[in-house]
Amino acid sequence: MQPLAKSTQNLTFDELFSLYYERHVKLRTRCPRNTLYFLTAHGAYWKEIPLEEITRELIQDWADGVALKSPSAATRGIGVLSAMFNWGIKRGHFKGVNPCIGVEKFRTKSRKRFLTPEELVRFCDALTKEPPLIHDFFLTCLTTAARRGNVQAMRWEEIDFDLESWTIPEENFKNGESHILPLNKMALAILKSRAEKSSGSPWVFPTRRSSSGHLMEPRRALERILERANIQDFHIHDLRRTHASYMAIHGENQYVIGQMLGHRDMRSTAIYARLNMTAVRNASETVINKWQTILATDAEAELPNYNRRFPRSRNNKQHTTIGM
Repeated sequence: MQPLAKSTQNLTFDELFSLYYERHVKLRTRCPRNTLYFLTAHGAYWKEIPLEEITRELIQDWADGVALKSPSAATRGIGVLSAMFNWGIKRGHFKGVNPCIGVEKFRTKSRKRFLTPEELVRFCDALTKEPPLIHDFFLTCLTTAARRGNVQAMRWEEIDFDLESWTIPEENFKNGESHILPLNKMALAILKSRAEKSSGSPWVFPTRRSSSGHLMEPRRALERILERANIQDFHIHDLRRTHASYMAIHGENQYVIGQMLGHRDMRSTAIYARLNMTAVRNASETVINKWQTILATDAEAELPNYNRRFPRSRNNKQHTTIGM
């Protein structure tokens, strides 16, 4: 997409979007792919419409239609349109008020889906029935907690087997900075096995079926695996969430999880805090220990039944569950 030489009024949507993408998004934003995706997914709807014909009502009707399938996509789309119009107004390419003002957005819920232990077993078992390329790809997504696109475009030059790390270059990472991801034993084993069988391709997951030279989103393969494993409502990105969720469940703090995921803003990792119950459990255990001490020393004679309900442990370091 080349920048337009003209800078006039009465542009079409496609012309303003081209200017906005080339002169602002590519130069000044961290992840231009997100904006380009809007054009790929929705550009055909808007392409030839003159800017003066794009009204709040038109945008609302379009957003309502998109929201029937994906409320979150509609809300993101409104955000892209609004940013484009604000830029166009600032640069003098559009006269008037931003037509996105007043458009109703849609309430969305943060997705929380991850594999339960039973599902994890079934998922990994179903993977064994797949070709090595598909098997290794999905297992790498799971064991590294990396985004699908980063795993697909993984290059051998990014892997350091001595330091046991994977450096994702800034141009490929969502927050616009390079990310060094530590590789655990399982991920290393997968990569070393693939390295031994590498045919000289720069890609870790090469394929001739794609113009990029590497594996693209294997949606049909995932559908096949999920059907075989009897798992519903599961997306590829949920593999990343599965890894992070188990880190939280086993007591890791938000900072460590954020480091693994490459989050710059810890608010992005806050959703996992609900799974880390270690501090809450320890606090509750402390209360029960106090109650045991009180009831065993001060109220033993008057309330003998409480001793049965709150038995003291023999070593005074552990306790039993309330049996009321």
